[in-house]
Amino acid sequence: MLKRMGMEEIIFKIKKKEKFSCVSTDGSFTLIIDEYVPYICTAIHSGGNLRSELKDKINLTRNERWYEEDPLTGDFISPFPMRVVANDSRYEYDLNRPKDECIYKKAWGKNVWKKKLSKIDKERSRKKHDDFYKVMLVLVGEIEKRFNACLVYDIHSYNYKRIVDKTPLFNIGTTNIEKKFKKYVEHWMIELRKTQSEYVDVEVEENDVFKGKGYFLNRITKSRKKTLVLATEIKKVYCDELSGDEYPEIVADIKEGLKNAVVNNANYFIEKRAKFVARKKHELLSSTIDSSVLKIDTEIFRLLRKLDLLEFINPRNLEKQKKQFIASKFRKNPQFEYRPLNIDGPLLKRKLYDLPIDDIDDMALQNLYRGVIDGHIDEIDLLSFRGSEKFMYTSLRHYGAPSDEDKKMANFILKCPEYLYDNELLQTCNAIEEIQEEIESYGFKGKVEQTKNIPSHAVFSPIRRTIRVKSGISFYSRYIMALRHHEIGIHMLTTENALLQPLKILQLGLPLNTHTQEGLAILSEYKSGNLSISRLKELALRVIAVDHQIKNNDFKETFTFLVDEYDLDIDEAFYLTTRVYRSGGLTKDYLYLKGFKDILKIADSKDKLNSLLIGKTSLAYIDTINELIVRKILNRPQYISKSFVLKKRKKDKILDYLISAL
Repeated sequence: MLKRMGMEEIIFKIKKKEKFSCVSTDGSFTLIIDEYVPYICTAIHSGGNLRSELKDKINLTRNERWYEEDPLTGDFISPFPMRVVANDSRYEYDLNRPKDECIYKKAWGKNVWKKKLSKIDKERSRKKHDDFYKVMLVLVGEIEKRFNACLVYDIHSYNYKRIVDKTPLFNIGTTNIEKKFKKYVEHWMIELRKTQSEYVDVEVEENDVFKGKGYFLNRITKSRKKTLVLATEIKKVYCDELSGDEYPEIVADIKEGLKNAVVNNANYFIEKRAKFVARKKHELLSSTIDSSVLKIDTEIFRLLRKLDLLEFINPRNLEKQKKQFIASKFRKNPQFEYRPLNIDGPLLKRKLYDLPIDDIDDMALQNLYRGVIDGHIDEIDLLSFRGSEKFMYTSLRHYGAPSDEDKKMANFILKCPEYLYDNELLQTCNAIEEIQEEIESYGFKGKVEQTKNIPSHAVFSPIRRTIRVKSGISFYSRYIMALRHHEIGIHMLTTENALLQPLKILQLGLPLNTHTQEGLAILSEYKSGNLSISRLKELALRVIAVDHQIKNNDFKETFTFLVDEYDLDIDEAFYLTTRVYRSGGLTKDYLYLKGFKDILKIADSKDKLNSLLIGKTSLAYIDTINELIVRKILNRPQYISKSFVLKKRKKDKILDYLISAL
């Protein structure tokens, strides 16, 4: 809850250039200053409050007042670092009219008051009007002094159904704007036209519905000559004008469009007129994490921190079933058993759906949290459907299936001839020593342990910060080096970086982080010089196996297919088949090769690669991640994979050619 402040304290803090957030003592407006930048966003008709002593005197219902107010305009400006939002109804006093005319007797054809207002009533309302402009003029004046220019986005909304002619989504009123600012108005209109929505036509007009003759614009610009005020009206297509029902998807589209337009336009204005340097335009957005975000983040983490998908979908009787499968001469499908769940799936889903994600005003963060919840709902469903046909369909919904392009890529790799590398075989105990050595070289506190029942050579558990290595097998030294860069250099490293983030969802994982995590991990093997053609073929065979499995083939049919068509030995074929059939059919393994191919597209971008190392990230959210890093809402990664900073990599012409073809 924001602190209440009087006018003197607010003005004192502004002049001292302090960062602060407050509500005026009388509750009439909210002022947020996260950073001092050369632009301010205002929503002077956003509020609907009315003093208690006026409620029995007003002639209008709450809904009638709301009809002429500008709902959600305060929310539309929430991502910006300097914003002023009026909390009172314009029917008490209208900030867009002069003080002597700010209290309506009649408005829009209706008598406003059923009881005559006293002199004291009027004085109290006019004092609020006075106080607002005292603060605004000081704030704008200090911005002009500091940056030699100021830009104010004056955001309103308007009712359109009572207008016969076609009206634009955005109307810019420019009648009282000086000619010297014309190019910034034109640029503002261009940026607003970039707003995207499948629900409304995005049209931007100048002086169409409103001409920009409001008192706010005139008062500010007559007093502050280096300030441009952009009076911008938004058509009320984002809600029902009569009932007040909101349309969240349209709200989201307008918020996103407005955010991008403000950032780009403010950046353009600042470059031309202000003494301010922003290395990246997203530095012009707020760097403060709202308390509602932190509450939701903490609750999501509390609910999901023990959810480890692989812990519960890997068979616990793997080796026993392998023996029985071989003894049956590959005719009897394995009957896998799994650990009992430690979650109540339906209850957990209900708690996640009950979280007030709509309370997050920042659309970048709101979309991020929606994605995290949706992704983990899929994982909860996967666990709930273990061993049933629904598991595979849920896996397909969550991870997808190999595309024709994925299968062509896999077959291309599988046709490539192999060649020998310098390699020595190491026992499990030696492999563990090497992996532990790598962990210690980063300064991590993770551990390594042996296990039998995993269908891969090694697997990392982020919850336990433990790497499990399959016991009783031998490892080639090159493969161990690849594991070091894969499991520690990416999986453990991103876990450690996530622990240093202010938002805990980076520990849980963004949607489809498997695709990105494994793509980064294979890239780390490649950049370290430890990726081999045989390893690429292993990834390609996973694509083939997943594709074969989803075509209604059972375990023994896919196993036989891999042995007969690709000459795999029994052990290799069994473990590969187990990977894609565990729990009822897990399709995620095709994402390793696809993830590698997609990560290769940004492999030369140091900034993008490093951004993906901040936690369990997703390539689909790279723009959001970069924005949040620039805004200092997320931290840059403390740990960088060794393979990503190597100056030289041992060249392998055949492998390099093969990968360039991907």
